Amino acid sequence: MIELLQSSDYAVACCDGAEGMLRLPDKSIKLIYGSPPYPNAERDYGVWKSSEYIDKMTPFLNAAVLKLRDDGFIVINVKANREKSTSKASSKRSLVVEKLAILMEEEWGLSCVDIEIWVKENPVPTGLRVACQDAYEQNLWFSKSPKWTINLDAIRRPYESHSIKTYEEYEYKPRSNGLTYVRKNKRIKPHPIGALPRNVISGGVSAKIGEHQATQPIYLPDKYIKATTEEGDLVVDPWMGSGTTGFAALSLKRKFIGFDIVDSYVKTAENCFKEFIQGMVIGNEQKSSQT
Repeated sequence: MIELLQSSDYAVACCDGAEGMLRLPDKSIKLIYGSPPYPNAERDYGVWKSSEYIDKMTPFLNAAVLKLRDDGFIVINVKANREKSTSKASSKRSLVVEKLAILMEEEWGLSCVDIEIWVKENPVPTGLRVACQDAYEQNLWFSKSPKWTINLDAIRRPYESHSIKTYEEYEYKPRSNGLTYVRKNKRIKPHPIGALPRNVISGGVSAKIGEHQATQPIYLPDKYIKATTEEGDLVVDPWMGSGTTGFAALSLKRKFIGFDIVDSYVKTAENCFKEFIQGMVIGNEQKSSQT
């Protein structure tokens, strides 16, 4: 399948994502980004129960370890849905996502860069009456290497007004450990590109695309693609869905391969990619004609 990228920037296939990744050359993927079925959620993929979730994820992680480059990364976006209530127990939150994160390090030898939080500004109402409304998901960000390099400058954010005021009013000097600051007669300046990115991402939930019920906003994969890859690197999504990861990768001039077991999702994504690429070509031609 990788040979398709010699004549195109992307390739998609309707198949199991773990099986699809195994078709690729070893150590060829720079970033795996995807959102698998959530524990206990009812989707077109069926229900992945908490009790079987690790077994369901095992083939994907086995393939990931083989196919990631030594400097590669994997980011899994997931939410731990609740167990169904019974006459004797309330609907408790599953801890299988936390278990998965621990096993990714202990069993698969990956190193945890961070577990980031996506705070959804417009969460879907659930009618839950035994706990607070679900309004966040987790991004399990792991590196294949225990010593990694990420491009923080590519994902810096604008300084907030109170941060600028702090720089203007106070003077600091780094402590000897380089981690914290004490007031001293030496001013430090804000970074010219912006503030360091936070491990909490806030934003809205995307609207439904085609038949897919859980479309991701593009700002999620965009962050990790910018931070972990360079132009021409290969990004793979084994649970492609509507193709959000592909759009983010292609817009940033990365190569993309996506897999999904739902044929209608694959067809919709492929048609959208074709239109997207054509639009980019037309845009580039217009820019060239104006110069």
